[in-house]
Amino acid sequence: MHKPLPLFLTGLMVLGLASTALAQTAPGQGAANAISDAVQEGSNPYRPPSGGSTDPEEARRAKCEALKDEFNATSKQRTYQSSGTATHNAQGRPVPKIERDKSRKALQETYRANCT
Repeated sequence: MHKPLPLFLTGLMVLGLASTALAQTAPGQGAANAISDAVQEGSNPYRPPSGGSTDPEEARRAKCEALKDEFNATSKQRTYQSSGTATHNAQGRPVPKIERDKSRKALQETYRANCT
């Protein structure tokens, strides 16, 4: 025959289950209550960070100025660099490949495309 649990042990089990349920919901309740209170009062202390209050035209001008400064900082003299593998001439000697550095021209084209 099945013997019933003493009333004291049953009460402890019920209290244990209830306290576990309360402990699981308590941490999230503080933030939720704060947001709920703020909404009911009509204020919102949780504002997203501003993405930037600058004018898009002003941002474009600043970018163009930066491009112009970078272009003016590059050397006006032609520079060359080796592109890696060498070719061989008719006698079988390696002749290094040399290419002109095009970074100044790329900056100039970018400035013209975006700023004029």
